[in-house]
Amino acid sequence: MKTTVKNTLLATVGAAAAFGGATAVASADTVTVKSGDTLYSIAKANGVSVDELASINKVTNPDLIFVGQNLELSKDASAPATTQAAPQVSAKPAAATQQVAATPAASASHAVTDASNTYPAGQCTWFVKNAAPWAGNYWGNATNWAASAAAAGFSVSGTPQVGSIAVFGAGVGGADPVYGHVAMVDAVNPDGTITISEGNYGGMAYHTRTISAAGLQFIN
Repeated sequence: MKTTVKNTLLATVGAAAAFGGATAVASADTVTVKSGDTLYSIAKANGVSVDELASINKVTNPDLIFVGQNLELSKDASAPATTQAAPQVSAKPAAATQQVAATPAASASHAVTDASNTYPAGQCTWFVKNAAPWAGNYWGNATNWAASAAAAGFSVSGTPQVGSIAVFGAGVGGADPVYGHVAMVDAVNPDGTITISEGNYGGMAYHTRTISAAGLQFIN
């Protein structure tokens, strides 16, 4: 994984509004963030401005809210906004092209503890960390990711799920014979194959392909 490439094409938080995730009402003055919600969509649905909603709930980054977070709609609400355990960045709804309906266990169950990216720009590890901010920094080369993730408390298995990180061992499936490879699982197909998105494949910043899941490990 020595090739340096341009910035990866990734979905932005603002794009999540296009999926129209529904917001559950916790009380007359409170809403609970659901998958696909954005601060903009919640504000629009409840007749308040984004700036007002952010101010009431002390949201310093309007592009970052979490599934399970309670947002107050007025300053007179009796309870402060809270964030539930193990939140999900709301910008990661399930992709519309997934061929098997599934909840992305990885993105739905892990808190984002460090949204920075310490991996070399353009590498497959850098691409995956951008696509899955819940993944850890300093996990080493791609071939080390399964062991590093397991040590950090993540589930690692041979079963792919939508939203999992696929780990190719050194030389597995055409991966680099020293550094290995990592990619995101975008779909689990009826025939048992998986569709992945990846960076630094064949020198390309962004690439998708459908492959066999055999011989791979998956971080969930």
